[in-house]
Amino acid sequence: MPPRPLAFAVLLVCAPVPIVAQQTPDLGPYLMSDRAAEVALARSAAPKEIADAATVLVLTRTGYVAAVTGTNGYTCFVQHSFDGPLSGPGFWDPAIRAPQCANPPASRTVLPIFEKRAEWIMTGVTPKEISRRTREAYATHAMVPPAAGSMIFMLSPEQHLNDGANPRWMPHVMFYYDKSMAAATMGVDTITNTVIDGSAGDPDAPFLLVFLPVRKWSDGTLALPMSTK
Repeated sequence: MPPRPLAFAVLLVCAPVPIVAQQTPDLGPYLMSDRAAEVALARSAAPKEIADAATVLVLTRTGYVAAVTGTNGYTCFVQHSFDGPLSGPGFWDPAIRAPQCANPPASRTVLPIFEKRAEWIMTGVTPKEISRRTREAYATHAMVPPAAGSMIFMLSPEQHLNDGANPRWMPHVMFYYDKSMAAATMGVDTITNTVIDGSAGDPDAPFLLVFLPVRKWSDGTLALPMSTK
C-alpha cells in the first residue's frame, strides 16, 4: 500500500495505528541537539545553488527561529510530523523529518502558517485549538492565501517521511494555491496519480497543495533506476 499524503504538512507518513492527536507527548525528541546538523539537513531540501544562499530556520522550544539569514528569498527548514492533519496517523512521530525549502512567494505566504503551527505545538496548544485558530487566522486575513507561484522543494535524500519500506518516498516539488481552486481543473488526484492532490482528505488544510514527483534528489542522484533502452 503506498504512503498517504498528510496534506497540511506535505509529509508522507505511514503508521499502523492512528495516534490520538490530543495527547501531547514530550516534545524534546523533536528538537535536534546539533544545530549545524539541522541546518545541513534543512539545506538538503533544495539544489545547492539555492540552499547555500537561503535563510535557514531551526526548531526550538518556542517554535522556529532563524539560524542563518539568506540573500535569495528562499527559506529552508525541517518540518515534523505535527504539521500533518490534526487527527492523522503519525501525528506525534518524532522520527518524521521532512526538509523543505520554500521559494520567495511561499516564504511570504505559506511559511507563516507552518511557523505558527510549530509555535502553537511547541507551546502546548491542543490540536483542537490549533484547528480553530487556523480557521480564524484565514477568516480574519491574519494569514493570506498562497501567492502566485508559491512552491517548495522537497528533494532531500535524507528525508524520513514514513515508517514503511520506503521512508524517503520520492523527491518532489510542491505548489500551493488558494483553496477556492478546484483540484479537478488541475488534473490532480490521489497518491497513485501523476500529479497528486496533497490536500485531499484534510479538512484543516488552508490551501490546495499539488505534488509533482521529480527524477533526482538534491545531490543529483537518481531517485529511481533509469532504463538505458
